[in-house]
Amino acid sequence: MAELQPFYGYRFNLKHPAELERFIAPPYDMLTPEMIDDLYNKDAHNIVRVTQNRPQSGDTSNSQRHVRAATELSSWIGKGVLKQDDEPSIYVYDQKFMNNDGSGIKEVVRTGVVVLVKLVDFEDKIVLPHEATLTGPKKDRYELLDACRTHTEQIFGLLDDDGRFYTLLRSLVGKNPDGQFTDINGVVHSLYRCNDREAIDALAGLARDRTILIADGHHRYETALNFYRDNPDSAYAFTMMTLVSTADPGLIIRPFHRLVRQTGRFIDMHDELSAYFVLKDVGDVDEKKIFSFTGSEGSSDFLFLDNLRRRLFSCDLNEDGKRRLESIFPEKSMTWKHMPASIINAIVINTILELPLDGHVLHDVIEYVNDIPAGVARCTDKNEFYGGFFIRPSTIDTVGKIVASGERMPQKSTNFFPKMYSGLVLHKMNGR
Repeated sequence: MAELQPFYGYRFNLKHPAELERFIAPPYDMLTPEMIDDLYNKDAHNIVRVTQNRPQSGDTSNSQRHVRAATELSSWIGKGVLKQDDEPSIYVYDQKFMNNDGSGIKEVVRTGVVVLVKLVDFEDKIVLPHEATLTGPKKDRYELLDACRTHTEQIFGLLDDDGRFYTLLRSLVGKNPDGQFTDINGVVHSLYRCNDREAIDALAGLARDRTILIADGHHRYETALNFYRDNPDSAYAFTMMTLVSTADPGLIIRPFHRLVRQTGRFIDMHDELSAYFVLKDVGDVDEKKIFSFTGSEGSSDFLFLDNLRRRLFSCDLNEDGKRRLESIFPEKSMTWKHMPASIINAIVINTILELPLDGHVLHDVIEYVNDIPAGVARCTDKNEFYGGFFIRPSTIDTVGKIVASGERMPQKSTNFFPKMYSGLVLHKMNGR
């Protein structure tokens, strides 16, 4: 069973709710060096100084920057920059944004709740992963957690819900947020503290017989679990998570579109694809056509922007393509094999480009974009990209089927938008 608890959160000591904007930052893995520099310059107490403390010239190991982060954090608490709440609380986290689903732009609200969740092994089938993790990021986050003994960022969990959890959670949204800011994508983030014990117990009760699917933050969850295994103390038995109901109408999954870099040799990608797909010319490159394709149901696997011809083509696996897909992933389920990400990896990367499906290749050869106009604009240099593949978003049902079968999604299959920011509330593991 999923075990939820309130906690004595540490929050930035604000004079007014909008002041929160000075202190927050996107998740650590979304930050470029330029973004980190900008956040350092924004405020001397921006959370980035903890989540991604900058390396210094005298460092002899990566862990030294995490030691500096711990020193910064302790200093902020000592000076009252961060203040601990005086009652055990949960924190309702609202995100309001505009979404284009292919039929038009609409305002959407997604509501989560920041709580402590009992750490359990994935084999217990209570907390479920849907993506694979990498060793490097887990080592880095472990060093930070060990130095700070504090959960500084959110793990995004999807609570399997029949609607009752969502209804109760929405009733806890107050009139006046305790903190609020608008990010660079126009998303309005609002945080509301709740210390109503009856409501907290009711939410925990509704979650008790439910499962939690990790939507984002797999590395952070596995790091917290590994830390607890290494340090079997009750103080480390829970991790901070933001739970969103699967019944939330604001739960949006966006796709990661894929731009394929040239690898040093000329390839007519259109001609190569025609050996494995039925290609249909759908016209000149037009963002509206791509939006229409990705926002609608259909049989085509994806849309290919041919950089050589500057044309769009819909792609459907032919019999040779299906046989090739089967031979590369014989052990995988049909649902997994026929995801667009799996097809692109198997046919484009492994077969046409003759490259291994390892993390290095999938990061360096493919550029992932979640914004169609940005993807089209980026994919204009015929000397840099063969072209771009625009795909439809995965559904919660598809993710659920793959997880239920014991599999994990292909890399960069889901983009739960918007991201949850760091710095709204922190949890010290050895605190009250």
